[in-house]
Amino acid sequence: MNYLYLLILLIITAGSLFNSIKWGRFAQREHYLPGSVTKFYFRWVRTRFTNKLLLFLTLVLFVISLWIYYIPLLIVFITVFSPIGISYKPRTGDVLITERLKRVNYLYYSIIVLISLITYLFGYGYILALVINLFSFFIYDQCLRILQSYEKNISKVFVNDASRKLNSNTLPVVGITGSYSKTTTKNVLTQILEQKSKTFVTPESYNNRLGIAKAINENFEKDHEIAVIEMGTYSNGEIREICSWVRPHIAVITGIAPVHLERMKTLENILDAKTEIVELAGSVVINGDDELLLNEARLWTNQKNVYDCSTTSKEAAVYVEHKNNTHDIYIAGNFVGKVNGPKLLQLSISLSVGVLLALELNIKEYLKNLDSLEKTEHRQNIVMSDYGHSIIDNSFNSNPMGIEYSLETLSQLGTKDSKRYLITPGLIELGSDQYSINYAFATEASLITDHALVVGFTNKRSLMAGFEENNIPANWFINRDEAVAFLNSIVESNDIVLFENDLPDHYP
Repeated sequence: MNYLYLLILLIITAGSLFNSIKWGRFAQREHYLPGSVTKFYFRWVRTRFTNKLLLFLTLVLFVISLWIYYIPLLIVFITVFSPIGISYKPRTGDVLITERLKRVNYLYYSIIVLISLITYLFGYGYILALVINLFSFFIYDQCLRILQSYEKNISKVFVNDASRKLNSNTLPVVGITGSYSKTTTKNVLTQILEQKSKTFVTPESYNNRLGIAKAINENFEKDHEIAVIEMGTYSNGEIREICSWVRPHIAVITGIAPVHLERMKTLENILDAKTEIVELAGSVVINGDDELLLNEARLWTNQKNVYDCSTTSKEAAVYVEHKNNTHDIYIAGNFVGKVNGPKLLQLSISLSVGVLLALELNIKEYLKNLDSLEKTEHRQNIVMSDYGHSIIDNSFNSNPMGIEYSLETLSQLGTKDSKRYLITPGLIELGSDQYSINYAFATEASLITDHALVVGFTNKRSLMAGFEENNIPANWFINRDEAVAFLNSIVESNDIVLFENDLPDHYP
């Protein structure tokens, strides 16, 4: 192998190593799930004709490179800067250089360098290294797959420490899951419990195995009297595994919705995954307005205490009625108290009172000095912009169930002269229903919105079609920053703007 071929081999290797920056971000955003990097790579390819063309071009150039030695340099240039639209600089949150990410990267680097060494030592030119460069996203996925069992094993000590710490006290543990309103319900319940009880709560959206363990190891104290733990899941078995060491006494299920259809395929699979939280619990608190949960609850009533909590039926164990920013609370049809708070919190208040019932606490005492409840950050918070217009920030709470509240709030704010703007990339992880649900969202929003600003490629077709067919002016922008810049050029001080969802930056 002459020096020119060696130089080309080194450049190919460097390009493959450099690609780890974007693949590592994909992996971390998707919780290091094997296959996720390849899935999102092709998602970016499908969204733009340019990316499809570049993929085809690299394959053609690969064949040509068998005869023309400088062609690999062009291929490396393309693979480093494609798919078009992926930035090496994170937008919605920094990549955390964790020990796990380092291990994945080290394995990836080792494989890339090893292949290049084999190519050099055995005189294969640069072909093997070039193949690895073309499919570096797939190689990164294989590193995730190889390390998956190892990562789970080395984290056992960390999880076992959290389990011992949590279970060293004989305190009640409340586990919360569901397709929506998990974090809001957790925060509402915590605000109520802390009126009289020192409460441990998992922060923000720390709701997977390692996030929960980290929160317990770092923040749990011996004098905590109640623990409230949010639990999320991407697949069947995850919540069951968390419950095996968290051991919740009370299970709360906020509702079942098509939020994870992309991963779980059917509502029944989502129901099965969420109801794993019930298996070890003695009491179950459910959304009594959810037919799927009500039907499932009939299987639990002989073995567990089940509390159905409703926002529509006075026949439920707990009923919460909302009027004029006040929530009236009824237990078995009897009025027990009230609390102030926005309508968004109605279900969460009902479920929280159900938890108080299950804990056999004095509900009136906990509500006595509680004047109002606060929303969770980025969940329909209303703020004033620097330009003077009102912003409804619902960036972190977009699901088919919550959109109704967002649009209702948008319709209620402002005056008859106010223009109402919607900035949204739509909803995600809806599987085969994604187009239809986003189209329905645009159609419903058209009844209230004066101007829509659609962000990103993911739901561009469905949202634009919904707005255009309802004669609502709609503009499309490649990212949220461009949409905001456009908005600021036309918005007036008495206008209202709803930010509905903000996609992570690994989504097109």
